[in-house]
Amino acid sequence: MRTRSPFILAAILLALPVLLLSACWQRGCKTPAEAKARLAAAVAARDPARLWAALDLATQWSWMTILRAGRESYDITLSNLPEGQERERMIRRFTPAATSENAAELFAKSLAAEVWPSLAAQLAAAGDRAPVENAAGSEAEIVWPAGRLLFHKTSKPAFGWGFAGLASEAEGLRRVASGDLEALRTNAADYERAAARRVR
Repeated sequence: MRTRSPFILAAILLALPVLLLSACWQRGCKTPAEAKARLAAAVAARDPARLWAALDLATQWSWMTILRAGRESYDITLSNLPEGQERERMIRRFTPAATSENAAELFAKSLAAEVWPSLAAQLAAAGDRAPVENAAGSEAEIVWPAGRLLFHKTSKPAFGWGFAGLASEAEGLRRVASGDLEALRTNAADYERAAARRVR
């Protein structure tokens, strides 16, 4: 066993970079064309998990922020808001985030039914054309008179290319979720100060 162990260790060390690279590329695609193919496969299957994997990193990050903000907002609502209709409304609003295991699951819960036919129509309009990269190599698109398919490449090489067509919507939801959280934090602090004054 002692004579074999150096060879086994060497084999593992040689294989590790390959395994890590393979795992990393599952997060993004090496080329815009691969990103388009991943998007097309997700839309054909109407699979939210595959669509999540097809997204660019910025869109995924927005959903991660939405998840974190929603969870904290849910906790603050339960702990600080007085019972009543407003509290119940807020609980219902933040329950999807509070009950989601991760951002991909929250994204799947939040997908509107019309997303699928919309993306299918866009892919049909794009046809078999490959996305054209910009000079910086950070963005690629397929453009036609009525619209476009947009793909982004993150500055983090391991994450590669992803579909950026849902980025604006995700960013808008991120801002709303962050604003809700800040408002609830302020309200919670006000409730705590009021409670402290009553104790005195």
